[in-house]
Amino acid sequence: MDDELLRPQSDDADSRSHSAVSSFASTLRRAVQRRGQSLRTIRRRLHDRGYQISVATLSMWQSGTRRPEKDTSFDAIHELEQLLLLDEGALTDTLGPPRRVQQNLHRPYADLAELAPSAFTAEPTPELLERSGAILLDVDRESRIVRTVNRTIWQAHRDGAERAVIFYGLSRPGDEPPEMRGTIGCELVDTRIDLDQRLVRAALRLSTPLRKGELALTERESTAPDDSAPDREFTVVAPRRQAEIILHATFDADRLPRRCRVFVESDDVSRSHAVSLNGAGVTHAEFNFGPGRVTLMWEW
Repeated sequence: MDDELLRPQSDDADSRSHSAVSSFASTLRRAVQRRGQSLRTIRRRLHDRGYQISVATLSMWQSGTRRPEKDTSFDAIHELEQLLLLDEGALTDTLGPPRRVQQNLHRPYADLAELAPSAFTAEPTPELLERSGAILLDVDRESRIVRTVNRTIWQAHRDGAERAVIFYGLSRPGDEPPEMRGTIGCELVDTRIDLDQRLVRAALRLSTPLRKGELALTERESTAPDDSAPDREFTVVAPRRQAEIILHATFDADRLPRRCRVFVESDDVSRSHAVSLNGAGVTHAEFNFGPGRVTLMWEW
């Protein structure tokens, strides 16, 4: 495991988290005092509107010992704003996004790519989780993938999260690695190559660290060497369940493939079917998918 990829929670993240909780608590406390209503009365009025929030929870919210986390709690905050005659967003805007994140059911890349475990493929505990992704391929008339654009929505698994390990497979032994760079919201650092495993490893680093639960969009681009060999397929590896995975390939308009197919495999599904060209491109999407692999194949 690479120790340099594990970074302790920053003081800035701690202070932002504490500041958000304090701002919410003080705003709520002042509003309750202004209205002159007891917490029992507020609890009853919330109950009448369908929200089961206890007096103890309300007390902890206004003291700052606990903050709303669940989706139902956030809905109840909107009702609180109305009950306390506050402007819309007076409470919710102090909280930022919900800090609850999906369970981290992560499968290592080496496992999904059917590679032997090694120090090179060992991954630290993820601090950023992929929530959705779109991969765009440019395929030239020689069937070479000359450019790949990968757009990903990440969610922070802890305060101060800013890094994720990414892998890029090389098609054949002796292939030169692509030129990789971050284009939106990130940079790629600590790039390494293992020619025996035909694998490139890098760390994606966000432009700004996130608080737990916050989201960030990144885009990275890979450009193949001029002498790269032809390709007949491209595989997306999903290490965990994602809301959506979109795979789109654009071909040279003067030399379109004769047929395209997609192959999907995970623990609970294995299927293959044809996909049709739409002009010079082909698109496939999987929803609520992963861990698993999606492979787009084409024939001339």
